[in-house]
Amino acid sequence: MRKLLFTLAFAVIGVTASYAQKNERVKLSPEEKADKIAAAMQTKLSLTDDQKSKIRQIELDRIKQQDELRKTDAAAMKGKFEERKAAMKAHDEKINGVLTAEQQKAYAASKEEMKGKLKERMRERKGRSHKTPKVGEGSTSNN
Repeated sequence: MRKLLFTLAFAVIGVTASYAQKNERVKLSPEEKADKIAAAMQTKLSLTDDQKSKIRQIELDRIKQQDELRKTDAAAMKGKFEERKAAMKAHDEKINGVLTAEQQKAYAASKEEMKGKLKERMRERKGRSHKTPKVGEGSTSNN
């Protein structure tokens, strides 16, 4: 029984260690990615050296284009965030123009409370490693 437990423990440790090593991602440069793809295609498709160099260049162009798109999307997202922030500020100014001083204080306190709740939810979300269904969603049991 003891031998069986030790064997199972070593098996679990071995599988866990190998899985952890597989999940480590190394950031490759675009040139390294293109080389890797071209080498794999050369092996799979028996490419000539001329074909491999052309494939490498095609892949390099594609990878660089994808990287530029990612950067553009990030910049666009930031721009949209700035637009929304300006729109929210204008909205708050309009609302504050209607409210009394006492109401403005209560409104500001309410906004701060909502910000705190949002930050708490974001912390909870970051703490979870996977998405869990809400109560009543995704339940397969028939009670």
